[in-house]
Amino acid sequence: MANAKPGAVARLTALSLILTAGTAGAASLRDVPTEVLCDLIDDAESTEPTGLTRVRLLAALAADQRPTVRAEVAAAMGSLWPSAGAEAAEELRRLARDVSDSVRVSAAVGLARAIERASAPERIDLVCTWALSTDRDERLALARALTWSTPVFVADLVLEQLAADESTAVRAAALAAVAKHFHEDSSVYVRIVSTCVDDADVNVQRLARALFQRARG
Repeated sequence: MANAKPGAVARLTALSLILTAGTAGAASLRDVPTEVLCDLIDDAESTEPTGLTRVRLLAALAADQRPTVRAEVAAAMGSLWPSAGAEAAEELRRLARDVSDSVRVSAAVGLARAIERASAPERIDLVCTWALSTDRDERLALARALTWSTPVFVADLVLEQLAADESTAVRAAALAAVAKHFHEDSSVYVRIVSTCVDDADVNVQRLARALFQRARG
């Protein structure tokens, strides 16, 4: 330990606090520099899951008062799949509802990574669960996550639903996702876009009309 680098020592100290105190250890981490915790999250994300250690680490840091740390956790949550349990899935959903916009955006990245790493049946379950959520921020996270190119069997059906969402932000994000998946089945996605060309929101209208023009060549 005498030859250990200061950064490594700091990360080990923080990890020890988390694993011995659980979520309650977040209070003890208040004075740990943000960069140390972010390095710890990066370390956890780049290693293979070992039991509940990674889940406990990320769950504890998700309670940190700093949005920067919570955002790092949110993006890293996707690395828990395909072996993620109910605890990890619920934690990711909670982060998607965070008070910080940067954390909510990062939760969409975490969800996209989870979808990417999940098996085909798990992808369908993930996507449908989030699509049927009563929470607007969870549906928005899904729409943002679907802008990734990962193939999902029910993507067209889900995006059709999200494009008709009561939330303007969800509809706009759904159209952004449609643009990414257009090549998969253009006729289906043209139908989705056509329902949005007269949307009540002018920005959604513009997105839809631009996509419609693109489809017509």
